[in-house]
Amino acid sequence: RQLFGLVEDLNTLPLRSRLAKQLLHLGRSYGVPSLSNAQEVRISLHLAQEELAQLLGASRQRVNQELKSMEREEAIRIEAGGIVIRNREALLRISEAEQ
Repeated sequence: RQLFGLVEDLNTLPLRSRLAKQLLHLGRSYGVPSLSNAQEVRISLHLAQEELAQLLGASRQRVNQELKSMEREEAIRIEAGGIVIRNREALLRISEAEQ
């Protein structure tokens, strides 16, 4: 059922929504509470932007653009060690937009 949902998302959702959904999924599966802020969740899985792009069926450049946009909106923070979810509710709104 989950695989069907992922395939359906690939075919129907814009990249921005797919990326937000993937980050939320990674946060649930590999999230570690941030030591500096209890509301933030660090994705402990080390996933290169190229690998994330392949998961989403997109180019690394487009994924990078969307990640930077989400960072400007303070939904996430990009660090050398990976991605930190700063605002889960903002990511949820992005994931549900344009459906």
